[in-house]
Formats: sequence, C-alpha cells, structure tokens
Amino acid sequence: MVNLNIRHELKLLSRNFWFVSLSLVLVLLCLYAGHNGLKHYERRTADQQEALAAQQAKEQLIKEVALTLSKGEEHPNAYRLSPMNLAISTGRLGTMPATQMSKLAIGQSDLYTHQLKIALNEDLATLSFNELNNPVQLLFGNFDLAFVLTYLVPLIIIAFTYNLRTRELESGRLKLLASNPIKINLWLLQRFIIRYFFLLLILTAILLATVLIARTGFSMQLLVFFLLTYAYLAFWFAISYLANLLGRSSARNAVSMLSLWILLVLVVPTVINQAANTVYPMPSRVKLLNEIRQTKKELSKEQNKVLDEYLRNHPELISNKGENAYGYWQGYFASQELTEKRLAPLIERFDAQLAKQQRWVNAWGILSPAVMFHDGATRLAGTSSAHYEQFKDYVRSFSLNWRAHFMPFVFKNEMLGLQELDNLPEFQFRSRSRTAGVFMNISVLLVFSALTVIWGLALEGKRQLI
Repeated sequence: MVNLNIRHELKLLSRNFWFVSLSLVLVLLCLYAGHNGLKHYERRTADQQEALAAQQAKEQLIKEVALTLSKGEEHPNAYRLSPMNLAISTGRLGTMPATQMSKLAIGQSDLYTHQLKIALNEDLATLSFNELNNPVQLLFGNFDLAFVLTYLVPLIIIAFTYNLRTRELESGRLKLLASNPIKINLWLLQRFIIRYFFLLLILTAILLATVLIARTGFSMQLLVFFLLTYAYLAFWFAISYLANLLGRSSARNAVSMLSLWILLVLVVPTVINQAANTVYPMPSRVKLLNEIRQTKKELSKEQNKVLDEYLRNHPELISNKGENAYGYWQGYFASQELTEKRLAPLIERFDAQLAKQQRWVNAWGILSPAVMFHDGATRLAGTSSAHYEQFKDYVRSFSLNWRAHFMPFVFKNEMLGLQELDNLPEFQFRSRSRTAGVFMNISVLLVFSALTVIWGLALEGKRQLI
C-alpha cells in the first residue's frame, strides 16, 4: 500500500498546477532571500574592513613616530605618543565579525552595531546604550531565508494538506476506502508522511541552491540548520494531520489552519514580548542619562577634592616627576570612576531587567514554533540577542583593561615609546557556540510533532471503534 500511495501522491502533486507554481515561487523567494543575505553580509564586512583599515593607518603612523624618536631624531607629530592622544584619539576598534551563517539569518545584525571604537573618554554607563536603532529596520526587518522558512513555508504546507481527508469525505471516496481491508488512520498518515518527504526533498534542493547563491560554506552549523528546518516542517505537517482528523469540511479546515498559523506565528510571539515588557519593565533610559549628566556636573565642581580622594585610594599612581601635564585628565578619570560607582546600581538594575526579559521570552517561546525556529536559526548564525549581549560584555571588559593600561602613564606624566606600543591590549571577540540550545529547540519541535500524531491516531482509533 505504501508504494501505491507514493505513486498516487506523486501523480497528484505533479498534476497540481498550484503546487508546481508555488514550488517555483518558493524557489525564487529563497534564492532572493539568499542573495539579500549575501549583500547584507558583504556590506557589513566591507564596513568593518574599512574601519579596520582606518584604525591600522592610525596605528602605523604612531609607530613611525615612535620609531623616529627612538633613533634620537625629532618628529613634528611627537605629540601622538601622548597616552591621552593614543587612548582617546586612536583608541581601539572592537568588532564582531559576521559569520557565514549570518547570510541565511540576519537576525539582530540590522539593529545593533557590530563595531565600536573603544576610547578612554567613554563611560561604561553610556557605553551600555550604544545600540544602532534604525526605526525603518525595526518596522520592516530584512527579507532573509529564516523569514521565508518561518512565515511562508507553513502556508504552503497548509495549502496542500488542509483537505487530504475531508476532500475524500466530501466526494464519498472515504466510504469506498473504508470498505477495503485498510486502516484509514494509517492510510491518511502515510499520505502526510509521503507529502512531508516530497516537500522535504524539494526544500532541501532549494536550500542547497540558496547556500550556493549566498556562498555559504558547509559546516556543522549549516547541518544543524537543515535539521532545525526539517523539525519545523514536521510540526506543521503534524498539526495539519490533526486538523484533518478533527475537521468535517475542507472550508472549516482551511479557516482553522490559517487561524492557527496567525495565532502561533504572529499573535503568540507578540503577546510574549509584550508580557515580558509588562512583567519586567525597563528602567527609564532618559532618567539614566540625566543622572549621568547631573553626577558629572557635581563631580566636576569638586574635581580637586575628587582627585585627592582618588589618589588616597590608589597611592601607587602618585608621582612627583616634573610638571603635571595631565592634571585635567587625572581629575577626569577620578571623577569618571566615581560616576560609574554611583550609577552602578541603576545600570545593574537595567541589565538585570533585560536578562529577566530574555529568560521570559526563552521560557514562553516554547508556545510558538516560529519563535523556537527563528531563535535556533539566529543562534546558529551568530545574530541572536544573546550574541550581541556577549559582544557588549567583551567591549565593557576591554574598556576597563584599556583604561587600566593607560592610567599609570597619565598619573606618572610619561610618554609612550616603541616598546609600549607593542604591548598595547588587543581586542579579540570569541563567540561561544550555542548549538546545544538549538538541539533543544529541535527536540521540542519533534516531541510536539510526535505527540500531535499520537493524539490523532488515538482519536481516529476511537472513531473507528464507534
């Protein structure tokens, strides 16, 4: 019976004009999504390379100045070896390189900055809020492969599975089939499984073509992305199978399946996000910025007093060598550290609320297969919110190291030499792999699919007994 069903389904699908047409449309959409992801990747990479080239040119100029001075010669740009010039004007560029998988799932990379100049005059308080918020991107987002798979593929599944049983029931052929020595529930399940594998093969070919168009290298992350896609397809086929068993007419099935798509793909994610904002409201950013300005203003009025207190706490920075050329900056750094200490509770509260919101979304995202699929895709692509939080943590940590490196030079009135330039801290971002969390998403989708199919088999078994 399986071979007969396979030949029958193949004939039906090959002769179905809408199935063939929508398959071609799906090919075009996926290829365009891959092309769009490639262009986004190239723009992001080009921006980073341009910024890195400019940074390297600055550093090379400073090294040439230091080399000239080390030979006992004079140089008109000797001031560039000032610790303040190097720490502020030159600084360090913190970058978050794009991964090959980001071509398939743009994720948060169109909203957050992936490169940031780290300078000594940056406050960690304000550094926490240097996201690149583009209101146009927030409104429309980007058309990538993850979008096509998340929103459009379920509609194609619904279009070609919503009436597999009810069409036979309405035409009277179901009674004819029931008169034969076959189990209707297994016959219907076979039809769904066959169509699932047909669409899986078609989609696999489309995805491979998209990967080639986007020039995405084959990797473990790509393999897991394919597995995640297959699990997502299985969920929607299982839901359609159950709807066919519960439904009494094709029209009712179509309406119920579309309503379920709207609920799981659009409504539930929105409700989860809004609930997170309601349960864990974020502190006012305006209030934080106002407190930063007010605190700086108060400390600037008592800069000498602040500096004295700071030096009492850090006696290793006290120096009596020559005239103090960095008196202003010594007071500035002292007040900067006190500012951060005073504002630390508010910043920590902001970060804590943000972490609670993320945990809330992760916990309740299990209610929406779209959330689980998109979350898994962005984790694999390195474009999830968690990756950008990790990048922010790297920047914060390096900012502290950058400041600590130059503080002794500032307080001891020393210029930098060629040897000191070779020992400057280097920024390196290493993203932690989050594949384990993606396997959890795959497992949840497969478990939901299996439970749905088992429910449908039990329901049909009871119906046949009656």
